Amino acid sequence: MKERVELPDQTWETLCTMWRGGQSWLALVDLWTAEEGRSDLCLEVDICETDVGFRFEIHMVYTP
Repeated sequence: MKERVELPDQTWETLCTMWRGGQSWLALVDLWTAEEGRSDLCLEVDICETDVGFRFEIHMVYTP
């Protein structure tokens, strides 16, 4: 099993977001591995603010 890696601060320098109206955002996040650092993989996720906090809906993990 691969080691879990926390996203480093550099992740937020390449983060792409798009406001979808209301309280909804689309985010594209570069993913990292313990062996190689920043990988070719990208996470596409919807983030929606609700009355009880944030809801995250993952659409896909892919290589752009």
